[in-house]
Amino acid sequence: MKKYFTLVLCSFLFNGYVFSQNTESNDPVAQKILDQLSKATKSYSSIKANFTYTLENKKENSKDSQNGQLFLKGDKYKLNIAGQEVICNGNTLWTLIIDAEEVQVSEPEYEDDAISPANIFTLYEKGFKYRFHSEEVKEGATYQLVNLFPIDANGKPYHTIRLSINKNKNQLSSITVMGKEGDHYTYSINSMVTDQDIPDAEFVFDPAKHPDIEVVDLR
Repeated sequence: MKKYFTLVLCSFLFNGYVFSQNTESNDPVAQKILDQLSKATKSYSSIKANFTYTLENKKENSKDSQNGQLFLKGDKYKLNIAGQEVICNGNTLWTLIIDAEEVQVSEPEYEDDAISPANIFTLYEKGFKYRFHSEEVKEGATYQLVNLFPIDANGKPYHTIRLSINKNKNQLSSITVMGKEGDHYTYSINSMVTDQDIPDAEFVFDPAKHPDIEVVDLR
């Protein structure tokens, strides 16, 4: 289960779903909301976020959650979740599995509609059409809900990705991936700090700090 949580977030290239809703053109209301969000997000030199990842199976009425932390700087990121540390400097990806005392080395994969820590705040920019869904108020804050629909729907087992955006802060609050089998994957941002000075060394695996870890090169 621990490894499954990380794989969902880090390299989810979905397969096997045909989307049938009417998404011939983008909704101008959603377009405006996402343009404002994109402008704000790209103005940050770095992002540090604490989040909760929740896997909910509607058919089995089950729910499981894990807390995590993400550091993001351009195309570099470091993710800590479920006993794993995933580090990427833009060219190389290290997945440290603590219990297995192993680090897997691979190359990051970049697809327009793939969900990864590198694009978790801007994934809507490529590969999707979008519609404004609704506005809701929670604990005095207003959130704008926007639905994303994959343009290349064949080969995707999800039909919708829903973004919840804090209207006042103009920041992403949560992402929910809705799967055809009834599984919902939600990433809820609990706190976010921007424009901190994060050294590039944070985004490179240091073997000197883990002398007993086995290195498995998958490249």
